[in-house]
Amino acid sequence: MLLILGCQRSGTTMLSEVLSQDPRSDVFPEKSALSDPQDTHGLRLRPLEDVKARLERNTADLIVLKPLVESQNAKAMLDGFPQCRAVWMFRDYRDVVRSNLRMFGEDNGRRDLSALLNDRSDWRGENLSDETLRRVREAVEEPTEADAAALFWYARNTLFFQQALEEDPRVLLVPYEIFVQNPKAETDAIRRFAGDQSLATADRYHVSSKSVGAGRDVAIAPGVAALCDEMLARLNQAWDTQSARSVVH
Repeated sequence: MLLILGCQRSGTTMLSEVLSQDPRSDVFPEKSALSDPQDTHGLRLRPLEDVKARLERNTADLIVLKPLVESQNAKAMLDGFPQCRAVWMFRDYRDVVRSNLRMFGEDNGRRDLSALLNDRSDWRGENLSDETLRRVREAVEEPTEADAAALFWYARNTLFFQQALEEDPRVLLVPYEIFVQNPKAETDAIRRFAGDQSLATADRYHVSSKSVGAGRDVAIAPGVAALCDEMLARLNQAWDTQSARSVVH
């Protein structure tokens, strides 16, 4: 089983769609038969025991789940599913901000940030550390919509390190920018990581790299940019370390 996690909805959707092109895979998107019917938006997963029971007879070579709003529970999901692996996709925060506001509306950044800061029962702020919340609050006095979306990106990606996933061999970091440049090779690597030794059957994917760098001109407050640049550097360093380790092995 493979979990697709992170804080990049369009990129993770693209990855799940690429994996679904292979008939040997069974892909469950954010809203699926595994979603909790009691969740208003249909994004939260059912309890893990219920999910396991529903997947018990699934014979696909690769079962893929995209529980993006459960990224804060990555460790628990990995521990709960035998032989489970996870991909954490990350992308430059400027491009994510641009994509977020264009896809979900200009006020989406503020809505996400408000829920993250003010409702610990909401998935956006669930399990976030007090230190993360403090740094988000102190980054800028009056955030713009772009600032709010960037701070949301920052906070959600802190969960990768908060759960020590950079040290977990069951988790593979995948930079969006690398994936879109060579989707077949990256997809094959992801499948092998997940335990499927057969390679993808499709030779070409409808994946575009045109959006890389599209958010370079998004205006973000200096304090927010500094926080996000620090997180992006940590993610890239963790990816470099992981890549070097895989070469050695």
